[in-house]
Amino acid sequence: MAKSVDEYLNEVDYSFKDYIPSEGVLKFINFIQMASGDTLENKTPLVHLKMCEAVFNSTRNTAVLCHRGIGKTSVFAEWLFLYAAAFGELPCIGKVEFAVYIGDSIENGVKSLRKNIEYRYQNSEFLQKLIPNKSIKYVDEDGNEDDNVTAGRKITDVRLEFVNLRGDRFVVKMYGAKTGIRGAKEYGKRPTLAIVDDIISDEDARSDTVIKTIEDTIHKAVKYALSPVKHKVIWLGTPFNAKDPLYKIVESGAWEVACYPVCEKFPCTKEEFKGSWEDRFSYEYVKDAYEEAMSIGKIDSFYQELMLRITSKEDLLIPNSSLVFFNREQVLKHKDRYNFYITTDLATSAKKNADFSVISVWAYSNNGDYMLVDGWCDKTEVSKFINKIFEYVSIYNPIGVGIEVTGQQAGFISWLRDEMLAKNIYFNFLSSNNNGEDGIRPTGDKFSRFILFKPRFDTKKVWIANEMKDTAWYNEFEEERSKATKQGFKSKHDDVLDSISMLGSFDAFKPNTYGTYDNEVSEITTIRNTVF
Repeated sequence: MAKSVDEYLNEVDYSFKDYIPSEGVLKFINFIQMASGDTLENKTPLVHLKMCEAVFNSTRNTAVLCHRGIGKTSVFAEWLFLYAAAFGELPCIGKVEFAVYIGDSIENGVKSLRKNIEYRYQNSEFLQKLIPNKSIKYVDEDGNEDDNVTAGRKITDVRLEFVNLRGDRFVVKMYGAKTGIRGAKEYGKRPTLAIVDDIISDEDARSDTVIKTIEDTIHKAVKYALSPVKHKVIWLGTPFNAKDPLYKIVESGAWEVACYPVCEKFPCTKEEFKGSWEDRFSYEYVKDAYEEAMSIGKIDSFYQELMLRITSKEDLLIPNSSLVFFNREQVLKHKDRYNFYITTDLATSAKKNADFSVISVWAYSNNGDYMLVDGWCDKTEVSKFINKIFEYVSIYNPIGVGIEVTGQQAGFISWLRDEMLAKNIYFNFLSSNNNGEDGIRPTGDKFSRFILFKPRFDTKKVWIANEMKDTAWYNEFEEERSKATKQGFKSKHDDVLDSISMLGSFDAFKPNTYGTYDNEVSEITTIRNTVF
């Protein structure tokens, strides 16, 4: 069944629980270790093995859509070709004699590949033993001698030729994305393997005409240049935009897919961080990249290059320009000037794949502004959620607390009433669409409810305390906000946004704060001046 890129990304779990590598994958990874010797900068990550599984254990063509720096070209072009040269076969298709490589251009991708393969060969005694650069005598399985086989290598700008210790010949012909490959043959045979590697350049990504040409190259020229009997295409890339041909391939459902971002989600805390290759891309690295992108207004590049998320600014429901921030102290030192409300979204499971439980605490101003002063977001037991509600009630004395009364949450109101008696802390329940009974009974789906509330963001009526920026609540808010588009919610969860949408389900009362007090004008000005 076809899935979207966002669905693939939402399913990423870097714990790789119960994963057992296949024999072919282990053999390939061990080959890389032996050939590299002491030159590897980082430990081999499990994600490399999982990427190899997608390539080696399927007869279908494979799309490898992964973040920058994960080693796509190193693993599936440089080392894959050297492995085929050393052993005359590949786990995915068996015996292989001829392959083609398509890069973005001869001067860039092709030239880089050739230099890197040549460097790896020249600096590896292991490779030089398997692919000796000298004449040898070859004895086949029947004991017959052949003095005419020349083992070694021939490397030119657009062609690689290897003959291994056993006499197996392997040829790679290399092309730019916009050059023709029709009629590609070596020693009378068509290629059985094609590696398509990051063929979209920055400039190409902005041209519909160039993209169409590249699509024709892959779906016509490459496809029909391969052997009809046995063939495999491996397409490597990081997306440029939603028009990227690789993006379309991933979502077609016709190819095997390996889709891996730099981490499961970001922003997040260091404790929550689960990366693809933490030995190389640490939490500090990703955090620095994120903060730099935010500061220079290039957050879309961060999500594109590292998180593989493609969302145009025009499609965002809540752009950065709609966000308003304030200093919480300015509100809390005059709590009597605000009416407080608490909205919630309860998850009934604490399992890893469950939804978040969310509590949002709002100060409602006489100007009709909803000001988030506190909040909590966690995957935890219901009892902890209950304790957190009572903690916030004790601090903020809200006019009302919003609790959904649908599905598994239907009995939650009576549970909270019992807790009021036990804790001797009381509060009012908000009511909406529930025949006058306590509790919020939502109408429509979560996305529809958020669309109805969206105008408050557009008119800058939703403010967020600066002090919330380092919390789990805000991290999840940013995760959901950055993927909330006109087409729907594309994030794995939508719990924080749903707790915000609840504000639109009841009528909030403005406080009576028009009395006379000292320095009123200057203090309000101070709050306003903290907005950025």
